[in-house]
Amino acid sequence: MKTKQPSSAVRLTFLGLACAMAMAAPARAVEMEVEVGGLTQTEGRVMVGVFTDAGSWLKKAITGGSAEAIQQKDGKLLIKLQDLPEGSLALSVFHDVNGNGKLDSNAMGMPKEPYGFSNNAAGSFGPPKFEKAVFEVKPGSRIAVQLN
Repeated sequence: MKTKQPSSAVRLTFLGLACAMAMAAPARAVEMEVEVGGLTQTEGRVMVGVFTDAGSWLKKAITGGSAEAIQQKDGKLLIKLQDLPEGSLALSVFHDVNGNGKLDSNAMGMPKEPYGFSNNAAGSFGPPKFEKAVFEVKPGSRIAVQLN
C-alpha cells in the first residue's frame, strides 16, 4: 500500500509555523546600569525611558526605571534597568524635581527640569534624533548620561 505524502501546501504551512515559532522566541533579556550625572537637587525622582526605534522615540517607551534623587552621591545616581532586549536602544532621562511624573516645560516648550539622552546626544531646536542617542546594549552594560 502506498502512503500518501503531505501536499506542498501542508509542508509550507508547517515550515511557516516552525519559522514563526522560532522568530517568536524572546530575545535574551539583559540588565544594565545607567549612571546619571549632573544632579544638583535631592528632591523628586530621576526617570529613565527606554526606546527601541525611531518611530516610538520620546513617545512610547518600552520600559524604564527610576530612583529617588535623594539617593545621589556627589551629583551622581545609579539606576538599574532590567529585562531589556539585547541590541540597539536609546535612553531619555530627566529629573522630575517636583514629582509630577512628567518633564515640565515652559510656554515655548523648553524643558524646565534637567534632562539628558544616551550618548549625551543633543538636538538643535529640539530633542536629538533617535539615531544620535542609539547604542548597543549587551549583558552587564553601563552607560553614563549627563543631565543638562
